[in-house]
Amino acid sequence: MNNISTTVWDIDTIRCVNLAASIVILYDHLLTLDDEFRYIWKKSWSLGKALFIINRYYSLIATAGINNYALFDLTEAVSFRFFYWEGWGGLITCMIAEIILQMRLYALYSLNKKILTVMIISFILSLAGAAVVVGFVLNDGAVQLDSDTLFCVPTLPTYSYSFWIPRLAFETVLCILALIRGFQLRDEDTIDMDWSGSRLMKIMIKDSIGYYIIMFVIYLMCLVVWIKNINLALISFGFSVAFSCVLGNRLMLTIRKVAYKREGKI
Repeated sequence: MNNISTTVWDIDTIRCVNLAASIVILYDHLLTLDDEFRYIWKKSWSLGKALFIINRYYSLIATAGINNYALFDLTEAVSFRFFYWEGWGGLITCMIAEIILQMRLYALYSLNKKILTVMIISFILSLAGAAVVVGFVLNDGAVQLDSDTLFCVPTLPTYSYSFWIPRLAFETVLCILALIRGFQLRDEDTIDMDWSGSRLMKIMIKDSIGYYIIMFVIYLMCLVVWIKNINLALISFGFSVAFSCVLGNRLMLTIRKVAYKREGKI
């Protein structure tokens, strides 16, 4: 009975946290809707625009699905599919946000091919490591509790926390690259760069470093939660998806806002 009570409490906690994550995404969506229309939808199609739309709306749909799946009459087969989708979907969402960040870093380094190679190799290794862990973890399936409400709880192996290690390592690499570029630009002669161009570079560096620090802290917290209480593992997906979505979108909107305003002055 104690185990069942604990599990039900864990499920309620997970639901509340996922609901909070959804509210964060929705609130930010409403706050930035005007900028989205002005700097995204009214502009021509590009890779950056496509990534923004996918990151923004897939994350919104994903968190809505996570919060509302229990409203339907679930079977065991549907439960398995849901957890597969949640696991891979969370990884894909974080991956899209990181691609956006790599594009920014590539621009900061003036399209340096060596830096691009370092980022791509690090990204592939990080993605492969996380994907392997997700694949093994999801094979353990789900547990259903016999109660008035149907609950589906995944059974996760003790090594599941290792999913976050590649993410932390990759964020560290990107943060180091951003810091290095920041120091380089500070020491370089910027006489030939106009005020708006200098401001654009400073914003890109500041926002990039801020993103890496925030996501590193979130991934570290997720790692600690998975080590301390594996039953609360699903909490991490809601917040990691929410913050990677919101911060990734904010980075894209900020840089486009400054860039297009700069074009208007030229």
